[in-house]
Amino acid sequence: MKTNINKSLKINLLILIITSLLGFIVNKYFSKYMGVETLGLMRLFSQIVAYLNLAEMGIGSASSYALYKPLYENNYSRVSVIINTMDYFYKMIGFFVLIIGLGINFILPFMLKNGISNKEIYVYWSLYVINTAVSYTYAKYSILLIADQKLDKVKITQGSGKVIIQILQLLSLIYIKSFLVYILLMICENIYVFIFLKKIYVKTFILNKTEERDKNIIKDIKNLFWHKLGGVIVFNTDYIVLSKFTSLGTIGVYSSYLMIYSLSVVLMMTISNVLMPIIGRFITKNSKELIYKKWREIYTIYFYFSTFYIICTYYLIIPFVKLWLGNEYILSKVTVLLILCNLFISMTRGAIDIFKETSGFFDDTYVPFLESIINLFFSLILVQKYGLNGVIIGTLISNIVVILILRPILVFKRCFDKKGMNYIKIMIKQFLLVILSLKILDFIFNNLISLNKYITWGSWIYNGIIIATIVGIVVSLVFLLEKTYRDLLIKKVMKKI
Repeated sequence: MKTNINKSLKINLLILIITSLLGFIVNKYFSKYMGVETLGLMRLFSQIVAYLNLAEMGIGSASSYALYKPLYENNYSRVSVIINTMDYFYKMIGFFVLIIGLGINFILPFMLKNGISNKEIYVYWSLYVINTAVSYTYAKYSILLIADQKLDKVKITQGSGKVIIQILQLLSLIYIKSFLVYILLMICENIYVFIFLKKIYVKTFILNKTEERDKNIIKDIKNLFWHKLGGVIVFNTDYIVLSKFTSLGTIGVYSSYLMIYSLSVVLMMTISNVLMPIIGRFITKNSKELIYKKWREIYTIYFYFSTFYIICTYYLIIPFVKLWLGNEYILSKVTVLLILCNLFISMTRGAIDIFKETSGFFDDTYVPFLESIINLFFSLILVQKYGLNGVIIGTLISNIVVILILRPILVFKRCFDKKGMNYIKIMIKQFLLVILSLKILDFIFNNLISLNKYITWGSWIYNGIIIATIVGIVVSLVFLLEKTYRDLLIKKVMKKI
């Protein structure tokens, strides 16, 4: 099992590195040839599309949870029912997204501060909608394969399609300079993934056709919809609020930092996606006490890695953006710090989310509603006085109240039979380790170590190696104060011996 985990992580990380590197290059040339306002428009479209994806209502999560046990027991008649249920809903959703999405053309002018001057924007948006509808044609294949611990095959298919299309997009930006061609290539990517995932599905599974639908999935979907709604409002209102109160240019600059943000979150999701089906099966076979101990280990690993990653990013992100896109894309240190605070919470939340989803804990429907209300309320108020920083602070407030405190407490009670205060104590101890690490590193970099000025990519890489080495040593030593971390380290050393 451990070999499979290591293999999956290596494959997924390799794909992530390649696609992310190409993504940064494509973004650079997009902003160069299409302009920062078109870049902002593209990011705005992505957030509006996220609202259309509310139609998915959490079918993926509900179906994944339902699939773990029958796949483990080789109960393929039950699997057939679940697949039929997914197929039925996804066909409806694809049609719904297409109709409603095209209808949004009529309200697009009201989403932009200065309205719409270029009529081609309607064509661009319509193609975005078609691309979204196409993505639902292969959703059931990827969900089933991932639940059956065949994440590698899904990621290789999606990754290869992404790489091919990114290269073609890059060439089209340089030689054709057309946003229209750029979007058409996005649709080609979804068609590619559909064709190859279907081939893998047909070769891997022989399922009976059935008209029966799973009622439990339908029940979970109703609860998960509210989680989807909360998530969409929290993660996909920034650009919409900014487009109304600031400008597409601000979105273009901010979105470049969010590319790094998204890469970091995807990195942790890559680990989570590998762990999800494994933890799902672990939960079906073990007591809540053993499940809690497993969570404690995973939480410590997530916190350790996130601390190391965020501190390195703090020292390296501004010079990276300067070398990547130029001085006009530089945000203030305060803005960057606020972004990184949100990123830290987003990276560490995976340890809770894995156990929440795989335990089938979906009925806390008021939580995402509360999260979205807090986020939207503070963002709309603060953006008018603090602009971009106000929107980021609005997200940070909701993250602290709900993601960092409320949701873990509920998971402790439901999934582990533990009091919420137990979690609060663990969280405070972890944050004390983070603060101690920051204080030590701040002293080292301000008084003991002098870094080269960032003039070239070579000097940035050189400084990056020094920073990562020092941060890694300090964080590793500080976390030795934590018992779970020590136990994990001792266990690993003993296995090596």
